[in-house]
This record gives sequence, structure tokens and C-alpha cells, in this order.
Amino acid sequence: MQEKNQQNLTPGVVHILDTAYPTNVTRRYLDRKKWEKPNPDIVRSFIPGTVLQLLAQEGQAVAEGDKLAVFVAMKMHNIVLAPHAGTVVKIFVSEGDKFPKGASLFEVKRR
Repeated sequence: MQEKNQQNLTPGVVHILDTAYPTNVTRRYLDRKKWEKPNPDIVRSFIPGTVLQLLAQEGQAVAEGDKLAVFVAMKMHNIVLAPHAGTVVKIFVSEGDKFPKGASLFEVKRR
């Protein structure tokens, strides 16, 4: 029922069972980025940085903890590790690319 209510929201009014109730819902709230369940197969960056070296290739089998890439952030080298055993399906960055915090770097499909 909550999903149905979300569709009927307008700034200042919420409609529930054909009754309009005044609210403090704002346009900013309605336009917010919706939460979605994180995909455990996607490896995301935990800080912004620049890719220094890719150590894995698409189609490569990896074990949990294998090194996937090295990147530079705040003059320090950081290593991206495989979160679980699987196959590298997609690489979203290439060497020299700059990326923000939370950017998708790799997709590692579980075995």
C-alpha cells in the first residue's frame, strides 16, 4: 500500500483511500534519489582516486582477496581486492581514469 501512496504524493497533500490529507511533503523530497538495494557483485570505490594499474581482465577467474587494481588517492597507492570468488564480467574503468567516491569499478560474478 505504501507504493500506491508514493504515486499519489503531491507537494502539500497526500491522498489515501480517496481522502486528501495536508502534509509537509516538499518537491525536493519527491525529487530525491531513491534508495535501491546494492548489488554485491559490483565493486565500488570507497574514496575518489585515479586508476594506476589494472591487475585483472574481463573473463578472468579470481579468488576472494585477489588484487583487481591499484589506484592513487591522496598520494597513496590503494589496492582494490575481489570481494568474493568469481569471474570478472565487466571493468568500468581503464588506466589513468579518475573516479569519484562510490563509482563502479568492477563487476565480479559469483561462481
